[in-house]
Amino acid sequence: MPLVNIKLAKPALSKEQKAELMADITRLLSDKYNKNKERIVVVIEDIEDYDIAFGGKSVEAIKAEGK
Repeated sequence: MPLVNIKLAKPALSKEQKAELMADITRLLSDKYNKNKERIVVVIEDIEDYDIAFGGKSVEAIKAEGK
């Protein structure tokens, strides 16, 4: 059973875009790798800017600096 966990930095995709992304990933695994569609699990997590850091600085702080 494939389990795909996708983490996306906000701004988040729309509900429709997420549905399309999940369908695309499912289709890829099914068509290219012969995985059973009913057994494919796709999870999308939206991550806040303050939960991601580059070089020790949060994305939120980097955006605030205008970089």
